[in-house]
Amino acid sequence: MKTKFAPIVSLRKKDMQMCEHAMMQNESKIAHKQKQIEHLQKDFLQLKIPQAGTFYAFKAFEETKNMLLAHINLARDELETLFAQRKVLQEQYKKCNIEYEKVHFLDTKEQNEMIKNAKYKEKLEVDEIAVMLYNNAGGRAI
Repeated sequence: MKTKFAPIVSLRKKDMQMCEHAMMQNESKIAHKQKQIEHLQKDFLQLKIPQAGTFYAFKAFEETKNMLLAHINLARDELETLFAQRKVLQEQYKKCNIEYEKVHFLDTKEQNEMIKNAKYKEKLEVDEIAVMLYNNAGGRAI
């Protein structure tokens, strides 16, 4: 049944679905960033100090190590940002869900009221038909 709240319900449901979609995208980014950090840490652990060689070999090793550490720190900072964004998205989803539930409740209440009124109207019509049949039969049972 269509009520005056039906368009609002569908709009709130779309908002809620958009929030869910944004949360899923954020979770995907978090998983990707965690894998990236794991890969960088694995690369860092595989670094070996040169046992012999020139000063430039040691310098290259040190620069590579510092570069990997900088990438790991940057990725961790990005991960922290994604976690903060997750909290914001969860709060936004919570608000959207509450709004949807409120309007959905009002829509359901309106539908129940419409059904109740329709049943009452049908009861009155059936009673009217029964009275008409009784009167047409001359007061005797049919």
